[in-house]
Amino acid sequence: MAIDKLTPLAAPPGHSLTGPRGKWPWERPPRFSDPDDAIDFVLDKLDNPKSEDSLVKLMLAGITVEEIVAQVAFKGFTQGTFNPDVAELIKPAIGVYLMGLADKNGLQPQLFVEEEAEEEVSDITFYKILKQRNPKLFDAMNEEINRAQRMQEQEALRGASPAPAQEIPPSFLDTPAEGV
Repeated sequence: MAIDKLTPLAAPPGHSLTGPRGKWPWERPPRFSDPDDAIDFVLDKLDNPKSEDSLVKLMLAGITVEEIVAQVAFKGFTQGTFNPDVAELIKPAIGVYLMGLADKNGLQPQLFVEEEAEEEVSDITFYKILKQRNPKLFDAMNEEINRAQRMQEQEALRGASPAPAQEIPPSFLDTPAEGV
């Protein structure tokens, strides 16, 4: 049975346990189990002009030190360089390196992702985002809303007797102009 790897949730839970062991780099023993060795390896990779230039550009663009550190640690884990425990242990050292790099280049980087106050998303904001990011769904929802309104109007016309004429109160616009 072939599994569609592009469709989310295509594989049933536990499917990964049925395949051959060691298929992925993180399933094999890590290259480094000592955090000191892992730090040396990562900093050797980052300590070259091309990498430093890229890191400075990222920090200048507003990417936080926290985000860069998390990505470096995650990449090292997914490549089998170290296990998740070592990845967590080396994060402070990578952060210190990035701060030194920023200081060397005269930058004051943002350290952490600022937690925004959780605000409730209004319906208007939701529909604006939906229209911009997912116009097909927006159009489909609009059509469904319009269809439901048409159905309500048709039901009201079929089932209701003609409404009695309502007396309309006089408007100030109906008063004759004086002196004209």
